[in-house]
Amino acid sequence: MQPGRLWRTVRHLPPEQWVWRAICRGHRLVMRFDTGRARRRIDAAAQMLPLPDATGDRLRAIATHVLRLQEAVHGAHLDGIEAGRFTLLNREYDFGGIDRVAWRGAFDEGNNPLRRMTLAYMGWAVPLLARGTGDSLTTVARLLASLEAQNPFTAGGVFRDVWNAYTASHRLINLLAGLALHRAAGGVPAAEHERAILSHVRFCAAFVRANLERDLQYNHLMKNYVALAVYAASLDRVPPPLAMLREAVPRSIAQNVLPDGGHAERSPMYHALSMVDVAMLRASSLFGGVWNHLLDDAGARMATALAAMTHPDGDIALFNDAWLGEAPPARTLIGDSKAPATARLPVTGYVRIGEGGDAAILDCGPCGPDDNPGHAHADFLSVEVSVGGRRLIVDPGVPTYTAGELRDISRSARSHNAPSIDDIEPIEFWKSFRVGRRGTAAEITDARLGGVAPLWCAGYHTGYDHVGVHIRRWVGLWPGVGLMLCDVCVGRQRQLETARFLVDGAWAAGAGDTGTWFEREDRRVIARSLAGRLNGPVPARHWPRFGVEAPAHEFALFPEDTGRYRRGALWLGWADVEPPGRSVVVGLLDRLADV
Repeated sequence: MQPGRLWRTVRHLPPEQWVWRAICRGHRLVMRFDTGRARRRIDAAAQMLPLPDATGDRLRAIATHVLRLQEAVHGAHLDGIEAGRFTLLNREYDFGGIDRVAWRGAFDEGNNPLRRMTLAYMGWAVPLLARGTGDSLTTVARLLASLEAQNPFTAGGVFRDVWNAYTASHRLINLLAGLALHRAAGGVPAAEHERAILSHVRFCAAFVRANLERDLQYNHLMKNYVALAVYAASLDRVPPPLAMLREAVPRSIAQNVLPDGGHAERSPMYHALSMVDVAMLRASSLFGGVWNHLLDDAGARMATALAAMTHPDGDIALFNDAWLGEAPPARTLIGDSKAPATARLPVTGYVRIGEGGDAAILDCGPCGPDDNPGHAHADFLSVEVSVGGRRLIVDPGVPTYTAGELRDISRSARSHNAPSIDDIEPIEFWKSFRVGRRGTAAEITDARLGGVAPLWCAGYHTGYDHVGVHIRRWVGLWPGVGLMLCDVCVGRQRQLETARFLVDGAWAAGAGDTGTWFEREDRRVIARSLAGRLNGPVPARHWPRFGVEAPAHEFALFPEDTGRYRRGALWLGWADVEPPGRSVVVGLLDRLADV
């Protein structure tokens, strides 16, 4: 334990969160050491709740949103489930039969339980039950019985994965939605199986209500509330233990959805998942006079914000903890929302410039909420770029949530498409989700930086202020022609200041007399240094889907020293047009250094 690092981590917690951390941690500790009493208490609370009804119109409306989500995650991997084969976060596990599933296996996750949790969410049950067959209902009922048998409260560590409030919230939503879809598809009622599932759902509701994640808050607490709202929507009235949702949900929406529509945790993936949550809350039809306008407004703002974080291929940028395939594609969520040529999220901290198939998205915001920045990466001023509708410059993605070297590498500044200083991090990461010292970033809108490119944006970050270096970046786009990135490092001279760029391995790469080139189908992009020295490309890797390594190319721009500051300028061209001249570039860099 490092006291200084610990203080830099916890000093951002508000008094309310300190109180809830003490209460929630204490409550979980009591549950671990008095499991019999804890089980009896939840059983008693469950008996006070009505048994849910899976046949109502409100639940069926909710289930359509749940199905869209779970089809995106599990739809391609259903055929093996009845034989005990599951694909969990892009890795297949064959248990040799549904009666042999090891719910709390190691799953190659080390000290992080994400795959165990994913299995216990039972999201795969939703598209499986939507088939409406008797076999699918029997399979889900048998698997649920297996989960219950293997995971009594007395099982060591069970409250970290199968029986924590976040997992129980997912399982409640998925089982209720799955039953609703099974009935809607003409599935024959099977009283024994349905009652077992509904009884488990009722227990989950009581468990979640007693273990609300008020210590973590944000997307975890919101998921708890969504689960309880889904449960309440399956009843003919809201039972007294769930009446607190009337006021709790608006508070949660206010915490998670920023004024510009972005998600407070700044992950485009969690943003998309939260949009599904908002849609479920709206479909629940609960507390209409209090919720309807709030949820309609939040949903519309979130759709507009998601468009600003979406590439021309129709899916999300991968800033912070985000990967493809964990949420429905962004294009299916944003509806008629289209990003303008310049789309700004000033509070969330993203700017998108683009036209047609060419786009650049700049990260120029904080690492996340100071009281819960666990999903942050050191991607200040990082860019993702699409050319001709195809991703060119890409984020490293997420290889794992397990603490260790790979998690550290993927979150580091060096791994992102931004200026960095070797061996110095702008964010102090530790363990899987801990953040100590952290800088911040913001957009620069100074008009002196305009007039060079048709579309442009700029930003700065403070992550290296502690070593006396101030970083700024300008991004300009000439749609159909090219992109220019200009970086300045102002302040104390540091060694090995470098801007590295990661290119999707679907592009072929090489170096020639005209510069570094990337080629894919009918598109060729030439990278040239307009200030500084270009190096590469060299083989690299990224993880656009969780845990799935894919090839990439890395090239780097080393800045030149003017004596007053260090500067670098990169041109990416995909048309037979010359980039701006040296005097234009230097003039822009000088102005960027002065703002």
